[in-house]
Amino acid sequence: MSSLKVLFVTGEYPPLPGGVGDYTANLRLALAAMGVRTAVLSSRGAAGEDVRTVRRWNWASVGRVLQIARREQVDVIHIQYQAGAFGMHPALNLLPSLVSRRLPVVTTFHDLRVPYLFPKAGRLRKSAIVRTASGSDATIVTNPADARALRNEGLDVLQIPIGPNLPPPTRTGGVEQHSVAFFGFSARSKGIIELIRALEHMPEPRPVLVLVGAQGMPAPVNDIVPASEVDRLASDAGVRVRRTGFLPARDASEALARAGVIVLPFADGASLRSGSLLAALQSGRPVVTTAPQTASDLGELTGLPQLLLSPSNNCHKLHAAISHALTWSGTPAPLPPMFRWQSIATAHDALYRRLPDAPPR
Repeated sequence: MSSLKVLFVTGEYPPLPGGVGDYTANLRLALAAMGVRTAVLSSRGAAGEDVRTVRRWNWASVGRVLQIARREQVDVIHIQYQAGAFGMHPALNLLPSLVSRRLPVVTTFHDLRVPYLFPKAGRLRKSAIVRTASGSDATIVTNPADARALRNEGLDVLQIPIGPNLPPPTRTGGVEQHSVAFFGFSARSKGIIELIRALEHMPEPRPVLVLVGAQGMPAPVNDIVPASEVDRLASDAGVRVRRTGFLPARDASEALARAGVIVLPFADGASLRSGSLLAALQSGRPVVTTAPQTASDLGELTGLPQLLLSPSNNCHKLHAAISHALTWSGTPAPLPPMFRWQSIATAHDALYRRLPDAPPR
């Protein structure tokens, strides 16, 4: 077996909070079990074995990537792309074109949000995403919607799903039946406001709303709802809120397994982009989420008995789905094999080995 080393370039990595960082950490562990060595370049505050950081993402970051790649003697540079995690700076969009002549570059798009260039940049912002993909030696997407969008631009992409961003729970504790859990940052796009409005329609005593994980900090590059606004909306709706604050991954998994129901009402519909959704579905508890824009976009997840779908932006139907889920007594099914980290790592290893100059297995 030939040795292979990969440099992950990611805007977030533990202990920094965020789904892309959790994804990268889990992928590293699974690849390590296969003998693939990895290093990470991330934002200030990231830490761990073979983890380097940058103070901020800007044009100088390109040189920093090359410096670390040479120092670590890597065979592949793998960008975990999410514009918000890189501060919306376009330097990472040009990185594949600038680097791929020297080393193979893979880019995984965790979303297709466009970077900030300058006011009224318009179509140039979309072209930055296309250039990132076209400049890469291989492009990965995590879900059917993003695959369609890039293929419509004439790009060749490989779809590899993400896995749950938490380990499976032990399920040794009891269930707080009259509780509704929301997992992840309290973002508008994740439906925190719609969830509170739906709970307002429930008869008293209303279920307690348990916010599992860190609140997150509102910033221009995200849509996190300030904690004070969440508290005000909940108070007006007569909904009691309990926050766990940041929890280690194992503890967060156990918190989800204790919930009466887990509710993730994504404004744009559920997607395979969400490691939080996968973590919820492996918890053993019923999960209410919003239907995807295209019915087939959740793939094999659609058949899981613990998954209940509700239309987006419809508080009354969301309320009805939550009420039904709180009385659910079915048997949950495990996640399909494609969402297991070892399967995900195997697909990545096979891709890396096909790249120019990468050592064969």
